[in-house]
Amino acid sequence: MTAIRAVAIDLETTGFHPVDDRIVEIAAVGIRIADPATGHYHPYETLYASMVDPERDIPPDASAVHHLTARDVRGQPRLPEVLAAFTEAVRAFCPDVLVAHKADFEAAFLPDLAAVLTPADARWACTMRIAQHLWPRTDGFGLQRLRYACRLEDCVAGLDPHRAAFDAACCATLLPLECREITKTGHEVTPTLLRDWTATVPLQAKVAFGKHRGRYWHEVPNDYLRWLLRRHAEGEPFSPETVATAEAALRGAYAVPPESEPDTPCRST
Repeated sequence: MTAIRAVAIDLETTGFHPVDDRIVEIAAVGIRIADPATGHYHPYETLYASMVDPERDIPPDASAVHHLTARDVRGQPRLPEVLAAFTEAVRAFCPDVLVAHKADFEAAFLPDLAAVLTPADARWACTMRIAQHLWPRTDGFGLQRLRYACRLEDCVAGLDPHRAAFDAACCATLLPLECREITKTGHEVTPTLLRDWTATVPLQAKVAFGKHRGRYWHEVPNDYLRWLLRRHAEGEPFSPETVATAEAALRGAYAVPPESEPDTPCRST
């Protein structure tokens, strides 16, 4: 298999809306996956990390996530200066793919990043979406939960938790493990496959809400599935994963995850 060069990116922001909110910290971590089939990778390197002065207050809810306040970022470089240096650092690594956990978030705040990279097809892959495909029976797909479940905590020793460089390093070291697990499914891991898995809505294993909570989706009565899809069509906001799984179960196309499948993988020693 061909080696993969990936750049994992993480942002800390004042909120969730790229139109109204601002970046307060940004980091990029480069990783060379020498053998995607085994998950072997060279030590990651922090390519860029900087706080950013958002030129506005940081809401308490945002500070509760990344523990940065206006006092921490006041006087730091402003976004145009940071983005110029950040983009150059990412470009110099020549990534085959950009990676983030919940990549839609980073991509929304950095809409022009992928377009300026070489090669031209370097686009986003999402370690959370890939995990949802690989381990549908797990109880959660948060980055820090997966870090502990996959026993990756030693990989980020010495970095400051909650901060952008820490999360980017977690994401970078999760990706080779996911590549190894993808290979076990019979697929050859390529940057294109990582992007394709990211673009494909994963099916859920079990219902996570309502009166059928905890049951496999194929066990749910068809009338409930029709009700759910009807409510969604009428405007009730069920997640894309829930809708896709309900549709598959109603068609009889739902594949039951085997009980022998691990919730999350163990890191090989």
